[in-house]
Amino acid sequence: MKKFLLNAVICSSIIVASTGPASAHEMFLKANDYTLAPNTNSFLQLFTGTFDKSANSVGRDRMNDVSFVHNGTTTHPSNDQWFDSNNISFLNIKTAEAGTYVAGVSTNAATITLSIEDFTGYLKHDGILDTLKDFEKNNTLKQVRERYSKHVRTIFQVGDTRTDDYKKNLGYPIEILVNENPTDLNVNDDLGFQVLFEGKPIASQLVYVSYEGFHGHDTSGGHLNAYKLRTDANGRATFKIQKPGNWYISLIHMEKITDPDADYQSDWGTVTFQVK
Repeated sequence: MKKFLLNAVICSSIIVASTGPASAHEMFLKANDYTLAPNTNSFLQLFTGTFDKSANSVGRDRMNDVSFVHNGTTTHPSNDQWFDSNNISFLNIKTAEAGTYVAGVSTNAATITLSIEDFTGYLKHDGILDTLKDFEKNNTLKQVRERYSKHVRTIFQVGDTRTDDYKKNLGYPIEILVNENPTDLNVNDDLGFQVLFEGKPIASQLVYVSYEGFHGHDTSGGHLNAYKLRTDANGRATFKIQKPGNWYISLIHMEKITDPDADYQSDWGTVTFQVK
């Protein structure tokens, strides 16, 4: 599966052609219902795999941080609020007063060792094209040790009151911060966002944007599953909302590092939200 060119060039985003296939290892935190009443029980879903299907649940020992943000207050749900079913991890929540809510999960780093063939195949499969280009040109390794962690958030609305909690920086290594409250977006509106790595904007970062159930074809008949764009010098990009539904923004930031225990470090980030 391939990712394809965003059909609207907006602001200072740099739009690029797509060659990468769909990721099979991403993580998404999704609301079961993106519009809730105050003082209501519900749950969030943590997917590991694709946006549409989770391949496995996530152990609590892998979770470095779980945050629940509303009306300027951040709480940290306990482990006993989680349960697993059908390869999905679920978080029981209860809303409080009206407002725009954010929930986030950040995992501890883990390390995997891959053969050169497996590493290059993974870079191609997950669309990590800048690292792939540099690796194919300059690699001297016989195997690759990658340290990776994942940092995800979801934005949902409780009641009618809008708050600016959707802008909340959770302090994760990778942050995708949207410029507007998704609750107020309509089809054909533009949504801007900024990508931060360790608190600083990332220029020229590849980012993928898509929505639930999307499927298209390129001119050769190949499968397409996401828009693809790059951030500008300030880590910002913008895209057009083309239809109602559940949307996501995703990226994988990978760097070659000098470390006795790893050769590369990757931080994976996603944000999910709904447009009505």
